[in-house]
Amino acid sequence: MEKLTYREGDRGFPIPENEKSIPAVTAEYFCSVPMDGVVPGLNILEGLCFDREGNLFVCNTPMGRIYKIDMQTKEIRLFLERPGYYPSAIKIHKDGRLFVTTAGSPEGGLIMTVSPEGKILDEIVKVGERMIDDMVFTAEGGFYFTDLGGTLAHPSAGIGYVEPNEKTIHDVVKDGMIASNGIALTPDGKHLWVTEYGAGRLHYLGLDDQHEIAACESNIPYYFTGMEGPDSCCIDADGNLYVAMCGQGRFLIFNPHGFPIGQILIPGREEGKMLKSTHPALRPGTDEIYLCTADLKTGESAIFRARGYAETYKSFQFQ
Repeated sequence: MEKLTYREGDRGFPIPENEKSIPAVTAEYFCSVPMDGVVPGLNILEGLCFDREGNLFVCNTPMGRIYKIDMQTKEIRLFLERPGYYPSAIKIHKDGRLFVTTAGSPEGGLIMTVSPEGKILDEIVKVGERMIDDMVFTAEGGFYFTDLGGTLAHPSAGIGYVEPNEKTIHDVVKDGMIASNGIALTPDGKHLWVTEYGAGRLHYLGLDDQHEIAACESNIPYYFTGMEGPDSCCIDADGNLYVAMCGQGRFLIFNPHGFPIGQILIPGREEGKMLKSTHPALRPGTDEIYLCTADLKTGESAIFRARGYAETYKSFQFQ
């Protein structure tokens, strides 16, 4: 009787069969983020974001820390620390303020604004039970945000929209999702890409002029394979979407029609190293894509880089 045998990598972290033929490049190491006094498991990085001067920000979510990296010298310094708050993403307003989403705090989910010098200015959005995970600005200065909450029994997560006045909030998707996570706006501002971490789905949502969902232009073009799920994402000038595969040490790239066309692999992933891949960010004016990841066994946290298909597009931050 014929017996099944394991192929190389089957017991670990293989690339799914339907994605093996997708072109792949291996990222190169850029720098490590110091984790002094942080135990393995709490060394998770998130929220890469470049400012107008070219500096790179990154969050250590469990420890409530934000670091600032000088891209020329690779000098890394602690920019802000707020214990008990869990920064998950950073987006920069064109007036220079940092908008920091917090998936949790003593006050629940909120978005705080921070000055370029690292001073907390305000807590502009407070949504109580919702766990704000990520956000994206519109061309008018409003923004959409995701909610990391929800379970299979209670799919309470959704998508919200905040008007440019930074006060008026309404639901775009009230509920029905399990941990809406990454969010990106197409360059024309007419569609949202959203990853649903808890259900392993990629959503493509058409928008009307009132920031409501246009049902006839919305669908789910992709279902992901493997434990954990799709995390944060970003988009380039050609409309390609870069999605972090959390727990897999890789990033999938989709064309504007929702078809996977490429992938970026973190070195050592097949051996179970640096698997906590969470966030991609394109460096403005280049096609360089920066990728943050962590090894929850060793406590190492690092940023890698590769070259994408196109440069970033001129978003609200740089208008």
